[in-house]
Amino acid sequence: MKRSMNMLKRMLCLLFVVTLLLPVLPVMAEESSADMLMLEELRQWANDYKIRALASAPLNDPYAEESNTDDGYMFVYDFATLYMDGPEMTPDSVVQALVILSSEEEGLRGVRVDDPAQFVLDAYYTENPDLVGNSDQALLYAIDLMPEGGYTGILRRNGQRIEVIDYAVYEQLATGGDGYTDAGIMYTIQDNNVMAIRAYGLDTRFLAGDVSAALEDARELGEETSYSRVQTSYVGTELEPFTSEDLIFAGIDFVSLTAEDAAAAFGEPLEDVWLSDGDGWMRAMQFESCELTFLYDSQRQTGRVKNMTIDTDLLEGPRSVRVGDTVASVMTRFRSGEGEYDGTTELLYGDANSATFGMAEYGSDAIVLRYGAETEEGTAVIMYLSFEPIYLSEILLLVNE
Repeated sequence: MKRSMNMLKRMLCLLFVVTLLLPVLPVMAEESSADMLMLEELRQWANDYKIRALASAPLNDPYAEESNTDDGYMFVYDFATLYMDGPEMTPDSVVQALVILSSEEEGLRGVRVDDPAQFVLDAYYTENPDLVGNSDQALLYAIDLMPEGGYTGILRRNGQRIEVIDYAVYEQLATGGDGYTDAGIMYTIQDNNVMAIRAYGLDTRFLAGDVSAALEDARELGEETSYSRVQTSYVGTELEPFTSEDLIFAGIDFVSLTAEDAAAAFGEPLEDVWLSDGDGWMRAMQFESCELTFLYDSQRQTGRVKNMTIDTDLLEGPRSVRVGDTVASVMTRFRSGEGEYDGTTELLYGDANSATFGMAEYGSDAIVLRYGAETEEGTAVIMYLSFEPIYLSEILLLVNE
């Protein structure tokens, strides 16, 4: 009976993990064959909503003071919120912006609220499928056709967490003296899914100098190469095991890390405590983003790193894992699917009695992933990833002596 309950518990846990994994696609894709955003399709899509709005009564009062916003006069419907050039909806009214929050609505190019961020990226042209850039942004494309206009796609993120995908259109208006459009569509992303879709700037005018400046900023972003997204796959056997290369992260090499290196990387420690066991010394250094322990000889001269703990989301660990990530998003970054399950523990790959392995332990209200790696010099390191219940709460790297 106990084994049956354990099996049921594990099956439910894995079912939940698999459910989270379903929308996750391999990210190392080829260059997209989709088209860049064009002004005509954006305006037509917005105009279709105006037609629907003309046949419905708004849920708010467009004449109310709070309805007069920077985007225009707000008209709230159950299918969308439109921002118009006046407080009365007529066939001649101009849509200035449009927001969709309902997953019932099919957005431009079929993308809906609640769809994975990858669905957005696949729906539009890109020259950067690996999202190479910096930790804040990545350029998807920048097309300079000035003086006729320009087009950009820019992704904004917080590390591996995508926050906004923005496609902008700068097209010259019918008469050059009227300037350029500053229109686009913006997808707000939360937990890797679309939370809101917003068309903006549909009646905005931009100067040629502003367009050139925006395109130049995009080109400069395209030269950033310090950061990219981590390879992921829901087919675990496609991925590489945890290796010594993964121990080089956040600007440090964990195995060779010294206290001086830590202070240079993370700033002055909040606490710096020495403890003696009679034969040697242990030094515990608490930083804002992590905690490190070093072991020293009896003279406090020769120090070596023992462990590192990250329990805030201020620092990314190996393969950019970060406190707050879901177990599903983490498991899609490491090899899995090769071992057996004994009731509470699953061997993801390798040999638990060797230095290189991956294991998962399924508890009633927590999950722990363990990955082992060995350097060329023979130093064995184990990484513990603790989840409560499915969100990463702590990263522990331990030199296994």
